Order: sequence, then structure tokens, then C-alpha cells
Amino acid sequence: MSPSSSPESPICRVYIVDDEWLIAQTLAAILCKEGFHAQAFHNPDQVLVRSMEHPPDVLITDVMMPGMTGVELGIALRRAGHDGRIILFSGQAGALDLLCDARRRGYDFELLDKPLHPLQLILRLRNTQNPKTKRVPPANETVSLPSATDSRPAA
Repeated sequence: MSPSSSPESPICRVYIVDDEWLIAQTLAAILCKEGFHAQAFHNPDQVLVRSMEHPPDVLITDVMMPGMTGVELGIALRRAGHDGRIILFSGQAGALDLLCDARRRGYDFELLDKPLHPLQLILRLRNTQNPKTKRVPPANETVSLPSATDSRPAA
């Protein structure tokens, strides 16, 4: 369990990396409002340095960036021993080639298309279970049990 996740705290640490600062900042602000501890970065090298002391539970990174691709960043974090979730996003066709090459080398990352809708990202973060991250329930979530007359299967 990472330092930011504990049984008492469902908040997970999320790093967002995009060389387009506005995208990284906007996604971080949206995720913070949804209960995540999100931080924006515009330089992959900054994330590597920060991750050595405070590793993220989830890394969300653009694929095509100057200096270091998101795939290279993900591989560097894996090689450093970080096993948090890595989500790549890109609007460029070349991203799939980089992802396929990484998979051939034994690294498997998730890929989302740009433009990235914040709701899509929030749902993915909340609904996909990962042993390294805890699900963050929405603030207004309620649990309802099916009634005896409800014929729908339970979700």
C-alpha cells in the first residue's frame, strides 16, 4: 500500500503529466474536486524526481511530449519499482505504436484517447479496481439493495 493510501483514507495520489500545462492543471483541479489528491506536472522529469520520494498511486500522462514520452516515463517508473496504475492518453496515431512496443517489452499500460472527457476519467478511476489504489466514492453516493420484487440482477 502506498503512503497516500491507508485503510482510513480512500484518497489516492494522482499525478497528471502533459506538456500542455492547461490540460494538466484542468484535469488536476477536476480530480481534486472529486476527492482525489491530484497534482499537475508539465515535465516528465519533474514527475520522476517527485515519484522517488512520493510515488503516485495513479499516473495519468500524455504520450507524446518533448524530451520523454509518456511510455518512457511509465517504463522508468516501473524500473524504479513503482507498481501504481499508469494511464496514458493521446490524440496522436503514433501513440499506439509506442504502446505496442512497450507491451512487447513486457510493460502494459492503459490508453485513453484525447480529447479526454473528465467524466470518463473519473469513472475509470472509480470503477476499475486496482490492488494499489482504493476506490474513491462520490460524495453523494448511496448504497441501495435490490428489493425482493426487483427482478433485475444486482450490479
